[in-house]
Amino acid sequence: MLQLNSDNMKNNGFTLVELIITITLIAIISVSIGVSISGMLSREKESQAEEYAKTIADAACVYAELNDITYTTDEVTIQDLLDAGLITKDLTNPLSDKEITEYASDTVLISWDNGLKTCSYNNPKSTESN
Repeated sequence: MLQLNSDNMKNNGFTLVELIITITLIAIISVSIGVSISGMLSREKESQAEEYAKTIADAACVYAELNDITYTTDEVTIQDLLDAGLITKDLTNPLSDKEITEYASDTVLISWDNGLKTCSYNNPKSTESN
């Protein structure tokens, strides 16, 4: 016959306190992992945005070479770069997910300092959401 006593009951499972502690630890670990993944994704977007701006700036430098823009400060529009075939229409801003054609009137600065050409694109609309 099965006899119930307090010694047998203690060995048959977890107590409520043990279960609560385990669930709490799992929740804390899950939150930590979620925050880490979120940070990684944010840094990846920032990296993609820097690469996007560099692609446009590099295209402007090539445009300056092709059009003999030398030793003067000048600006070129995104549309000029599109028309010259130096960037493609499917280029997408990673922060706003908008195509480059929506920024056609934006300008890229081409400047010279001591004979060195510098091209820079600073898109103020890059942080806009859809």
